[in-house]
Amino acid sequence: MGETAGDVLALATPLGQVEATRMGRAEAGLSRWCIRYPWSTETFYGTAEQVMAHMRKRVAQQEAAEAKQPPLGTR
Repeated sequence: MGETAGDVLALATPLGQVEATRMGRAEAGLSRWCIRYPWSTETFYGTAEQVMAHMRKRVAQQEAAEAKQPPLGTR
């Protein structure tokens, strides 16, 4: 997949929309991405395919963490 600055990848999840915007090339030829989750933002270096896999992994981790928390008002 050809990647250019400004490319946007989106992933709809039960927790909300996750979006990655390509910010340009970094060292070693990898692309630098800004990933925005409903709960945080992070920078990731890699290909578009690696970014999508990373976003899915982070969403799964967040879903698991939220499933372990008691519902609000029950503490």
